[in-house]
Amino acid sequence: MKINTLIIDDSPEWRDILLRLAKMNPVINLVAVCESALEAYTYIAEGAIQLIICDIEMHPISGLDFVKNLANPPLVIFVTAHQGYALNCYEVSPLDFLVKPIEPVRFFKSVEKARNRLTEASEAVEPYFYIWENKAYVQIHYRDVLYIKAEGNFVQIVTAEQMYMPAGTITKMEEKLKPDIFLRVHRSFLVHRNAIAKVTRNEVVLRSGQEIPIGDQYRNKINQKQIEAYAVLRS
Repeated sequence: MKINTLIIDDSPEWRDILLRLAKMNPVINLVAVCESALEAYTYIAEGAIQLIICDIEMHPISGLDFVKNLANPPLVIFVTAHQGYALNCYEVSPLDFLVKPIEPVRFFKSVEKARNRLTEASEAVEPYFYIWENKAYVQIHYRDVLYIKAEGNFVQIVTAEQMYMPAGTITKMEEKLKPDIFLRVHRSFLVHRNAIAKVTRNEVVLRSGQEIPIGDQYRNKINQKQIEAYAVLRS
């Protein structure tokens, strides 16, 4: 497997060294080499990065503070010239901690750790649920669901490919589904968090373009769980 990797270091010399090390390893798919955390955030926000190889002492945002404030950080290998920083990194549970100068063999061992971790994750069973429809139990993966809408005594489960309409209530769906994946935004709507592209005061806009209304009683919860807990940059 190839690992989508981002290098972040504010030292031109060390960016070149890490770039050479990355190019020597066939497992690494190097997406970009960045000189600051702010530059790197653009790539992280796109969601395709699996591994960050990141210096700690950078300006204006340190590597440690950058990773701390990511909602769902990729695997992280910290690199630094100061071994004392290792104790400060426990909060973000980095995959590894490399002290400069870095031996190629030590670097490759860290990348192998990343490969093993990602392989284990890919083999894990993805969350799913069953509904009863057309005299059969239908399995639906969480990742496929865009949103769920109440329709009288039924619920409308909308995926990118099709729509299901089993009997039931949206409240019962909310109780059964994982709250860290689905967010109640209205008395009639549950939304998959990963499907959200934008949140305004009155609606949630999905990546697919659908606009879901926000109920007044749910607005504060959305701000707390979806916005404030994951905000990295504010204007």
